[in-house]
Order: sequence, then C-alpha cells, then structure tokens
Amino acid sequence: MTPAPASSSSTQISAIDWAVANEAALNVSVLTEDRFNNMRSQLVGQDNAKGLLQILYPISNDHQTPPEFTVGTELGISFRRGHKKCLFVSCVMTRQSATLPDGRTVDTLVVKTPGEIREMQRRLYQRVTVPDDRLVPCKLWQGECHRGVGWPVCAGRVSNISLGGVLLDIRAVHNPRLTVGEVVGVEFTVQTNATPLVATGQYRHCSLLGTDRLGIGVQFIGLEKETSGRATLTQIAEFIRELRKPSSYSHPAPYAE
Repeated sequence: MTPAPASSSSTQISAIDWAVANEAALNVSVLTEDRFNNMRSQLVGQDNAKGLLQILYPISNDHQTPPEFTVGTELGISFRRGHKKCLFVSCVMTRQSATLPDGRTVDTLVVKTPGEIREMQRRLYQRVTVPDDRLVPCKLWQGECHRGVGWPVCAGRVSNISLGGVLLDIRAVHNPRLTVGEVVGVEFTVQTNATPLVATGQYRHCSLLGTDRLGIGVQFIGLEKETSGRATLTQIAEFIRELRKPSSYSHPAPYAE
C-alpha cells in the first residue's frame, strides 16, 4: 500500500505557523522503558532562523509523572488544524523556562522544527462500523504486542474502528479484566491473507454487546512516532475509506481523539 504523502514545504510552514499563532494543543507520545507515554502539551513559540519550536513541558494524560526528556529524545507530535490532523516526529534539543505574554513563567521543551508533516482527514478519527458479514479477526495482549511473541489474553473480531482506536468484540467469558489506562497490544487483519496490523494502545472501557459478548475499547497511542506505526495508520485509513461506502454505517466514537 502507498504511504500517506507528506505535505509540501509551503503547507508544512503554513501548518506550523498556524499552530504557533493559535497556541495549538498538542498530543505528544514518547517511548520510555519499552512502553509509550501519551501526553498533552501546547505550542508556545518558534525560532524560524534556528529551526526550533518551543512547547509546554508535556503532562501525562493518565496523571502519572511525565518522563525526563533528554537531548535527542524523539517525540511523536500531533495537532488538529481545521478538518485535518497534522502528525510529525521531532527531537528534544533542550529544556528551559519561558515567560508567556500574560506574565506566567512555565517549563518548556525546545524541539526541532519537523522536516516532514503528514496530514490526515479528521473524519477518519470517527468510528466506522464493520459490517456483520465482514470478519476482521483480532487479538489482544497485555502490554505491547510483538508479532509472534507471547500469547494474547483474548481474541475476537473488530466491531468498529477509527484512526483513534478500535472496539473489539469478544466472548464475555474471555473478559481480560484490564485497568483503565493499561497499555495493551492489538493485532488485527483488515484484508484476507494480508499481514496483520499491530498497534499499541491504552484500554479505555468495556461494554456489553450482547448476552455473552463484550466490547473492549482501545485507544491507539504512538502510531505517529515510528515509520511502522505511520504505515499502520495509512492502512487503517484505507480500510476506513473502504468501509465508508454508501452501504456502510458510521457514527462518532467516544474514544476517538
């Protein structure tokens, strides 16, 4: 499959200028100790001459203490702009305090201006239901999923999916009894005979789908950070577009970003 094209240089400059001018909210992900941390931040400044951006020191979404960011740490960063979501990878240059226009002193990270930004339609972050006659098998691991390593805690089918997450339909007797925010690995196959897609996520909720069926809601994290993750995003996007044909039914997801 063809990877999602990167934005042109002029579009990238425009996206960054817009994000800084609007102090855009950021989603930041970083891999530490073999797990992804999903955090929030905000753009507060830029230095075009040096090719640098300044962002608020990230805060963990799960109220955990954020990791220490050393020089060279790679960050996956995304923000919303209109009907698109912009994603890029940057690296930490330094940590420093900054004074905002309102007089507040805040802790920030200085990161490199990205060399490449990818834009994806925000509507792809709305859930699309997989038809009953379309089987998309899935497996769930506690912790990150490494293809061919370890045993899944349960298996079933994909009930609905978006670029933000997935709802897995499993038998109630196989309830993995996860803790909200727990890191999980998901493997699912969107095309017959295709290589399964693997993603890391966080468990968000469990719901009843029937007398003996459960829905396990998982939010994807860290996919924008690595080449393999961005390829997975592209393939999920293509699958969603296929399902969004006139015969498909879709509605917003509670766990989509």
